[in-house]
Amino acid sequence: MQLTYQKLGQDHPMYGKVEFLVADGTTPICYKTKAGYLPLESNTSANRVVNNTEAIEVKSKPLYVLSFKVNGEKEEMTFSSKKNLDKQIALYSEKAFITDIKTTTYKTIV
Repeated sequence: MQLTYQKLGQDHPMYGKVEFLVADGTTPICYKTKAGYLPLESNTSANRVVNNTEAIEVKSKPLYVLSFKVNGEKEEMTFSSKKNLDKQIALYSEKAFITDIKTTTYKTIV
């Protein structure tokens, strides 16, 4: 999985509200803001309700965001694999100059 952070054009409906569009190749995953990550808000089947009573089941996969500070400067990394995330946390927790290690999990639409 190769994540890219794309700046939005002025014609995009989320322009000015978010900083980047996070994508896996050409498939959008979520938005990045100063406060964190937001799920894609669109008129896809994830947001529709069938007969106003039954929600459509949406396939999703986790996106792990590792936030930490290196010598006081904030950094973030994203992972699609829990195993790789755990390895990175174990490595960073041994380093004295890396502090405030936090993990946030988001669900992304497949």
